[in-house]
Amino acid sequence: MRNFFQVLGVLAVAALPAAALEREFADQIIQSAQNIERDATTVSRALKIKGAPADDVKQKIEAMSADVTKLQELVNQFDATHPALSARDKADWDLVKTKVQLLEIFHERKKTLASEDVAKHRSMLRAFADGVAQRAKKLQQTAVTLRRG
Repeated sequence: MRNFFQVLGVLAVAALPAAALEREFADQIIQSAQNIERDATTVSRALKIKGAPADDVKQKIEAMSADVTKLQELVNQFDATHPALSARDKADWDLVKTKVQLLEIFHERKKTLASEDVAKHRSMLRAFADGVAQRAKKLQQTAVTLRRG
């Protein structure tokens, strides 16, 4: 059933004019990046406390996983619906894709550390959460350039 809705989403998106499509994808990317930034900042704050509840930290990290997955899906959909971009748009899009990949790498590393032992890796987890938040913010800034249409 999920694949059916994904196909419908791609078909609906394909019917939009190119400028509206770019704005739509940019808005979705920005929203996901904002969610990731918010959750990463919350994780970082929680990890400042020595006795941070491990379950709460793991829960926030899992919430970020959904947004990171959504970002990757958006990248794949955009690539499928925009095979030919202008040189300027292609450069901006390549930056967005690179930042999404970096965000995924940081998130996966953080997720791995959290699955091992939150208390043991508290400082590293906090550093990775800060890194994810910073990269999510930079991704938002880059995605804004796609809105220009």
